[in-house]
Amino acid sequence: MKAIITCVVCPVSCPVEVEYHEHEILSIDRNQCKLALEYVRNEMFDPRRTVTTSVEVEGGAMPLVSVKTDRSIPKTQVAAAMKAICTVRVKPPVRTGDVIVANLLGTGANVVATRDVDPAATGAG
Repeated sequence: MKAIITCVVCPVSCPVEVEYHEHEILSIDRNQCKLALEYVRNEMFDPRRTVTTSVEVEGGAMPLVSVKTDRSIPKTQVAAAMKAICTVRVKPPVRTGDVIVANLLGTGANVVATRDVDPAATGAG
């Protein structure tokens, strides 16, 4: 079978023509660099994505903290990951790199904060 996969490893974004059978790439064409082969193989047979979203901060100076997975997870698990993450609430202080969810859905990926959020300022009389 044949497919066209747009390789996004570099800014060129080559439309790579791929000929494959089951889980084997037979040939690729129209790629301008050798990095395309690994990208195309992964995208066709084991597509993964880094998940980025936000989590509610209870009592924070900001209502949300941005988060992301520290590694990509199987694309088939992204919807379930978002559903799991949307139930999470954290309390400040939150620091960049803090693990918000460990081993998300058993994928080995941690959800980590990508910014700092301090506690909300309290009024001093």
